[in-house]
Amino acid sequence: MPEPISIVIPAFNQLEYCRQCVHAIIENTGHPYRLILVNNGSTDGVGEFFDSVAGADVVHSDENLGFAGGVNLGMARAEGHVLLLNSDTLTPRGWLTRLASALESDGAIGMCGPMSNSVSGSQLIPDLSFEHMDEINGYAASLAAEHGGRVRDVARLVGFCLLIRDRCVSEVGRFDEDYGIGNFEDDDYCLRALRRGYRLCVAEGAFVFHYGNRTFLGMGLVDDAWRELIGTNEARFQEKWDARPEERIDAVQASRQWNRGAREARQAGDFAEAVRCYTEAIRTAPAYDLNYNDLGVLLWEQGDCARAYEQFSRALRRNPASEDARENLLGAAAALGREDDARTLLDALIPPGGGKGRPDGNRDSALHP
Repeated sequence: MPEPISIVIPAFNQLEYCRQCVHAIIENTGHPYRLILVNNGSTDGVGEFFDSVAGADVVHSDENLGFAGGVNLGMARAEGHVLLLNSDTLTPRGWLTRLASALESDGAIGMCGPMSNSVSGSQLIPDLSFEHMDEINGYAASLAAEHGGRVRDVARLVGFCLLIRDRCVSEVGRFDEDYGIGNFEDDDYCLRALRRGYRLCVAEGAFVFHYGNRTFLGMGLVDDAWRELIGTNEARFQEKWDARPEERIDAVQASRQWNRGAREARQAGDFAEAVRCYTEAIRTAPAYDLNYNDLGVLLWEQGDCARAYEQFSRALRRNPASEDARENLLGAAAALGREDDARTLLDALIPPGGGKGRPDGNRDSALHP
C-alpha cells in the first residue's frame, strides 16, 4: 500500500467551487491521501463547509494570506509527498495515481503536474469543452490510454495542481509570501527546485480540469488590476532571481532550439557543431526522444553505425511508439548484423498493436541503408 499523499487546498471564498472540488476528490481518488483544507480568511461559508468534511484536517486563517501564505499553512500540517490543488479544480478518476506514478518513475523528479484545459504554458490542452463530470472522466481516461506514464521535462510547472516530493519539500522549504495575493510564487518555487538539481516534469497522461482564476475574479482582480498584479510580481521575481533562459523556458522548447541549431550546422557541413548542438539538446531535455534519433541519423551519415544504433535504441526507450526510431534501428541493425538484438529490444518496448510516434514536423526521415 503506497504512503498517503497530503492534498493541500487553500481557499478564499468561492464556496460552490470548493464543494465541487472536495466532492470530486472524495469520489475519484483511489490513491491513499490526507486532505488538508485551508480556510484563507473566507467570509461566505467556506470555513463551515471545510469543517463539515469528514476526516479532513482544517486550518483557519482570520485573513487572506494569499496563495503562498495559505499553502504554507497547509504544508506545515503535511506529511510525505504534498499535492497542492486550487479550489476551482475537478479531479477525474485515477488522477492522483497517475501523478504519483509519474513522480515515482525517477527519484530525481522533484515535482510534477498534469495537463489541463485552463493553465498557462505547455501543460495546456487548448479548445476543450465539457458539459459534466462524466465527460471529464472519459477524456482523462482516453488521455491516460494514449500517453500512459510518459513524462516530459519542463522548466516551469503551474501551482494549480502540483505534486511535490517529500524530500524536495524538505530541501526547498516554504513558498515565498512576498508575492502577496498570488502569481509567480510557483515560478519561484520551481526555480528553487531546479537549482537544487531536481527534475520538473509534466505527466502527459494525467489530466485535471481547471475552471481558472475563480478566486481572483471573486476579488475583482480583472483587466487593469490583474495586469498590474502580474506586472508587479513578475518584476519582483526578476529582481530576486537572475534566471538563465533555460530556467524560464520549458526544457523541451529549449531543446528544440538546440535541435534546430544542429540541423543548420548539419546543412552547413559543420559536423562537430551539429554534434555539440545535439548533445546540448539531449542535456537540456534528456527524456525527449527526437534528439537521440536525429543524432543517430547524423552519426549514420558519418559512417559511425555502431554509435548510431545506440542512439536509436535510446530514442525508443524514451518513446517506444516512435516509428522513425524503430525503422532507423532496424536499418542499423541489418547493417551491423544485430537483428536479434534489435528484435529483442522491440519486443520488450513496443506495445501490442504498435502506435504512432509523437508528431513533429522536424523529425528526420528514416534511414535507407
